[in-house]
This record gives sequence, C-alpha cells and structure tokens, in this order.
Amino acid sequence: MNLKCFGSVLAVLIMWCSSLVMSQGRNHYILKNANLVKIDVIENDTITTLKGEVDLIYNDIEFFADNAQIFQKDRKVKLFGNVRAIDDTLEAGAQKAIYFHKDAILKLNEDAYFIENSQDTLLKKITADFIEYQKENKKVHALNNIVASDFIEKVVCTCGKFRYDMDTDYGQARENPVLTFKRDNELKIYSKQMEFYAKEKKFTATYDVKVETEDTQATSNFLIYFNDEQKAVMLGNPQFKSSLSTATAEEFQVFFKDEKIKQLLLVKDAIIHFKEEDSIGKENYLYAEKVRMEINNDKLTYMEAHKVSRSFFEQRKDKDILENKLGTLKLQVFFDEKENIQTIIAEDDIKGTYSFSRSKQIIEK
Repeated sequence: MNLKCFGSVLAVLIMWCSSLVMSQGRNHYILKNANLVKIDVIENDTITTLKGEVDLIYNDIEFFADNAQIFQKDRKVKLFGNVRAIDDTLEAGAQKAIYFHKDAILKLNEDAYFIENSQDTLLKKITADFIEYQKENKKVHALNNIVASDFIEKVVCTCGKFRYDMDTDYGQARENPVLTFKRDNELKIYSKQMEFYAKEKKFTATYDVKVETEDTQATSNFLIYFNDEQKAVMLGNPQFKSSLSTATAEEFQVFFKDEKIKQLLLVKDAIIHFKEEDSIGKENYLYAEKVRMEINNDKLTYMEAHKVSRSFFEQRKDKDILENKLGTLKLQVFFDEKENIQTIIAEDDIKGTYSFSRSKQIIEK
C-alpha cells in the first residue's frame, strides 16, 4: 500500500471514529465499546446495531449490555441481555431495557432492579418484573412481584405496585403491601396501601391493616407509625389479640421495643377480655374509658384502667377461688410470668362486690 492510499484509509477511519464520539452533541451518545457495529439507514432513520460487550454513554447514563440498537430519528436506545445502567450514584438493570431521550425515561423488563447508593453505602433497592426510571424527575415506578428494601432502616416491603420520589423521599405501595422489619425480631404490617415519608420518619397504612408479631396481632382500618418513637396509632375499629386476651377501643397507641409490642394504650371505650393461662374458669373482662397494658416478651405484665364502668376478675391461688366484680375510677392489675393475676389495686369511688383472701390479693385504697 503506498503512502497516498494509506493516508486515505486513515482519514476515513478517523472521520468514522470521530462521528461516533462527536455524536454525543447531536444524537446524545458515545460508544465506548462493542465487538460489532452495524449502521443501517432505513426510511430516513439511522439504526446503529451494537453486538457483544456493549458499553455506551447515552444522555449522561452509561449503559452496559450484550447487545443494543440506537435509533437516531426517535432518539431512543434498546438494550438486550444483562443490561446495566449507571447514573451517578444510581444503578438499574434488567434483561431488556429501552431508553427514551426525549422524555429521559428508562424502562426495564425481566429481572428488573433499581439501586440507590451513597458514595460508599447501599441505601435502597427495588426488584420487580417491570421498573420505570424517570431521570429528570428522579422518580421510580415498579410493577408486579416487587421487593423494596431500605438497608438503613432494615425494612422490606413487598407489593404489586410501588412508586418512589427520590427528591421528596416519598414512597407509595399498593396491591396488598406487606412491610417486614428485619431487625432483632420480625414484625410484619399488612394493608391495602402504604405511604412512606422518609424525611418525616413516618409511614401510614390504610384499609385492612394488620400488625403481627410472633404471638400477638392488632388490626384496624388505618395506622400511622412514627419511627423515632417506635409508636403506631391505630384507628378505625382497632382490635388486639394474643393467645389469652382480646381488646378493642376507639383508638390504639402501640409502642414497640425490638420489634415487639411493649405497651398498648387503649383510648375511649376500651373493652378487654382475657383468661389466665391454662385456666378452666370464667373469662375476665374490663370496660373502661382508658387502659394501659404493659407487655414483656409477648406476655401481659401490668394493666392500668381509668373510669372503669364494670369488670370481672377470677383469681385462683392454691385452693382459693376469688370472683371480683367492681367499678372504680382507677384500677391496677399485676400479673406474674404466666399471666396469672397477682395483685389488684382499686382506687376511688369503688362499687361492686369483691373478695379478700388472707394474702390480700385485692387492695382497696
């Protein structure tokens, strides 16, 4: 090959390579790598087909895939096989993806995932059948078989529909979401819809709400949870159930420790029914304006009631059986480690019939 011919070939190669790199300004992509490049002009459109170990920067997002196609007229790119997309500290992936430059939207199908990182920490991850990432709005929508994880709060949400706004740190889960606290103990919350307000450190659950620990369950129509206080407020026919007790009121305030219920506050028209462990006797009950229940390791240890309209307590100790019916302004009940009634204290405006044993099981002030 003479120098003149070599110079012509070199000039063509330089012009072709420059067109791929300089196309960032016109078509919004830079090709960093591909094993095979094919360019076709079809019906006033230029389609660039890339095969093998594709590495492409398109609208400031770096894409990796087995294969890809770039459509100049519609300004979009299709990617196939082991797709990954890197946008600063954000990462997304799937088996199939398509990116629309006009709307700055990335759509991911099959084994889709979306990851939010800080500089050195994995913050959040979403997996789903389908995920849409809106680059300009910093929003994510996901559909079907969703698992959304917050690695800082150690919680996982599964649902059928999920959307997340990164600017406001707001999330919404629909279609039977289940929120699981993955900490020392497992706590699950079920509902038909959940909303997450990360900046305010709270979330809400709406319709058919159920809070479930290993041995207890609380239900209602609405729940709001405050993360810093580890407190949930439940409204709309709230009910509590454990192996030995049930409770209802107009409002529940539930306090947690290590993902277990440590205190339950029943506000207005509280009704409680419970039996002592292995008891064959009558069921105890309590009707009051307000009740506070202390719980340790899913066992009831203490109960304080105000404005008791009526109550019934059966105590069994040794051969004694005491039946106590009373109303009072304040009532305290202490339980042993087996949830058997140990001591009852009634204060102010006491009415009813009650028994005393030699051990002073009931104390009147």
